[in-house]
Amino acid sequence: MRNLTVIIPFLNEGAEICETVKSIRETARDNVDILLINDASTDSFDYEEIGRVYKVKYMVNKKRLGPAFSRDLGIGMIETDYFLTVDGHMRFYDNDWWKRIVEVTSDNQRAVYCANCKTLDLNGNFVEGKPHFGAYINFQDKNNILNPTWMRKDLHPEREIVEIPSVYGATYCSSKRYWQYIRGYEGLKQYGFEEPYISIKAWMEGGGCYLIKDTEIGHIFRTGFPYEMDLNYFVYNKLLILETLFPSDLKNDIYNMLRETCGIYLRNATEIMLEHRKMLENLIKEYSTILKSGFDSFLEINKKYESLANEDRF
Repeated sequence: MRNLTVIIPFLNEGAEICETVKSIRETARDNVDILLINDASTDSFDYEEIGRVYKVKYMVNKKRLGPAFSRDLGIGMIETDYFLTVDGHMRFYDNDWWKRIVEVTSDNQRAVYCANCKTLDLNGNFVEGKPHFGAYINFQDKNNILNPTWMRKDLHPEREIVEIPSVYGATYCSSKRYWQYIRGYEGLKQYGFEEPYISIKAWMEGGGCYLIKDTEIGHIFRTGFPYEMDLNYFVYNKLLILETLFPSDLKNDIYNMLRETCGIYLRNATEIMLEHRKMLENLIKEYSTILKSGFDSFLEINKKYESLANEDRF
């Protein structure tokens, strides 16, 4: 019986989906389930054929739901206890990567993990000099507020599993049960800020986030997207995080930053938030009962690693 499902939501990825699925099958063989979620692609590529060739489950959203909603949808559908969710432009290397992910996620199920993300160029080649060791969340730079910031230095070279403030790199794994307990990406719309949302919640619940350093997955980093992004929803996702998780003093400080930097997008995002007021109220109520460790538990770990990561510029 398989214990792991790889979930791949995508939009207009074209042949990269085939390359990603092929890489999974060439390394993990049939030891993992694969679920492809086509988020209403418009590029006329025959994605269904990939499902037939590589024996993967394939579904199509009738309208664009966004990566966060699609991932949660997929996690709700899987029959395995554990999952790995990745983007549609990834590469896999070691034949036992799937064993390691199951081993780690099953050993401590009260956590969200990410694999060691390796930077690839558009041809799938390794890019030297850009190591990744998890991320912390930015609270200082008003132009990048709430954005994850890569930690480029291995702060714990003696360990293979290390705590990090935030997952990053589009290689996220956990147990289905824990992810759904902390309500996954519920409330996020379209694209943006999935990592801060799930990471802050994991720490506030009393679990945490961890990097699996000895499991490497390649990620092709692009300069653009094969789809349009609505910046109103991008800002809305920030507001969702602020309203549902943040203490009032820090929330107000960040709102002041957003007023300086987001302009009309902040006003539009606020209107979207008001349209979903009932959903926000329900989330706030739910989080008050399950996120018992509080926001300070995240803030402490975030400040610690931000300070360590910036002790010297590398």
